[in-house]
Amino acid sequence: MDITKRKKTEKQLKASLKEKETLLHEIHHRVKNNMQVINSLLKLQSNNIDDDKTKEILKDSQSRVYAMSAVHETLHGSEKLSDIDLKFYLSKITTSIFQTYCNDH
Repeated sequence: MDITKRKKTEKQLKASLKEKETLLHEIHHRVKNNMQVINSLLKLQSNNIDDDKTKEILKDSQSRVYAMSAVHETLHGSEKLSDIDLKFYLSKITTSIFQTYCNDH
């Protein structure tokens, strides 16, 4: 039996899978960086505002952006979506909330 065609197809599938994995990692990296930029911009903006209500709104926005970032990071880092480490995720979120609201400097 000639398995040349099968081997060629397997090689193409492996190359395609590797390309998709590389693209997925690049997308993850860009999303993560964009979330960090948004969070930093919100923090910079809140540092230049004297109104407490507006500062609180910006802090709430920071917490939401961080929560989205943590979900993204958790999903990306898990081997299977059914095996997400909820304890680790909640730890990240609570730490972020604590830092956002207790760190006014």
